[in-house]
Amino acid sequence: MIGRRAILTAAALPVISSRGALASPERSNLRFAVTRDGSWIGQHTIRFRQDSTTLEVEIDVDIVVRLGPIVLYRYALKGREVWRNGAFVSLDSATNDDGTQSRVKAMRTTNHVAVEASAASRVLFSPDAIPLTHWNRLCMERPLFDPQSGEAIESSVLLRGEDNVPLADGSAIRATRYSLVGKVALDDWYDTGHHWTALRAPGRDGSTIEYRRAS
Repeated sequence: MIGRRAILTAAALPVISSRGALASPERSNLRFAVTRDGSWIGQHTIRFRQDSTTLEVEIDVDIVVRLGPIVLYRYALKGREVWRNGAFVSLDSATNDDGTQSRVKAMRTTNHVAVEASAASRVLFSPDAIPLTHWNRLCMERPLFDPQSGEAIESSVLLRGEDNVPLADGSAIRATRYSLVGKVALDDWYDTGHHWTALRAPGRDGSTIEYRRAS
């Protein structure tokens, strides 16, 4: 879904090295309007179910790029994450990237996170690795793997500072911008409660993909 080209520079910006805590969801779901060069192309929805120790996260992405009635590109991802006592436990995801199907399964043990993907061999990551699913600000602090391919994301995370970030309803809130710089290049914003607020990334065709929180 997101182009794999670095578009940002790292000059004179600090690399994030802190290890924060998992932010508890403030609502039962997050929904984002997805645009391409300002035109609506789909939505990204995250649903949370939480009890005293366990957080289950359901992810549903549905994107369609059209030229009039003609579908030029379609992307869909469905995923389920489990966290327990603030620690990542598992991920199961299925992706349809314009007809190319992929599955990823990840499981955390004491010594590592084991990731199996339909198009790659089993890989062992460090026990603090988590998937880049964006809703969780720990994605800006931990080793990452791609929930679509299962591959390691070898990008630096840079703190850019606070911005006034527009929401889908036209209002704006203050949020802190973080940039991934490297093979994966994108910007994520998190509000003062550390909840995901917006995303901006380059598309494969040079377009600009943006997420604006709708609920």
